[in-house]
Amino acid sequence: MNPPQRIIAIALAFAWLGLSPQSGKAFVAEEVEINPSEIVNVSIANFYTGEAKVGIIRLIIAGVPTNGFCIDPFHFSLNSSPGYQFRPLEAAPKLPGTMGIEKAAEIEKLWSMVYSPSMTAEQAAGFQVAIWEIVGGDKLSVSGNDYGASFMLQDLENYSGTPARLIAVSGPGQDYVTPMPESGSTLTLFAFAAVGLFWMRRLNLLESNYKALVPLRENRVHSALRRRR
Repeated sequence: MNPPQRIIAIALAFAWLGLSPQSGKAFVAEEVEINPSEIVNVSIANFYTGEAKVGIIRLIIAGVPTNGFCIDPFHFSLNSSPGYQFRPLEAAPKLPGTMGIEKAAEIEKLWSMVYSPSMTAEQAAGFQVAIWEIVGGDKLSVSGNDYGASFMLQDLENYSGTPARLIAVSGPGQDYVTPMPESGSTLTLFAFAAVGLFWMRRLNLLESNYKALVPLRENRVHSALRRRR
């Protein structure tokens, strides 16, 4: 690992260890209810076709109540389950869903443009469908009323407001997106810890790859020296 990478890794390690004594541990995510909500008819390739209840998902994440939306139409939800972790939005949901930086940026802008804790059932349903269409792409389709999702996505193309600060919650059931809480809350500490752990693992992988290459390079140098002699 070169010096800049080592500095970053050390800084992340201190932040990770200092932010929360439980950093890096999985937690329980509980889906309390979907309210307000509507019913949509959805078809998801190789998974499900039928009715789905969509709207604001009232969650309890690591003991903290929050609102969220599903970013994982490829798995069924669980009422309550351990094994959830925070992840950067672009790194969720789990397979077969895919996100990436571009789709994550769209959802952050969409959230900023549309979301309100007091949104109506129709607005919340349309917002959820729009998120699913961003994540699902051509693997997902909605028949009948999409509660304005298509108009939301059209308006999104011209939206220039500040994107929302969001984080993903990923685990055995559906994955969710929730707003990044204000500084100082327990959820924020877990979130930064998880992001720090994500990058530490990436840096450790780089370090391992570098160490594996060093002997190969040394062998090549020795072979070259022997040929010259």
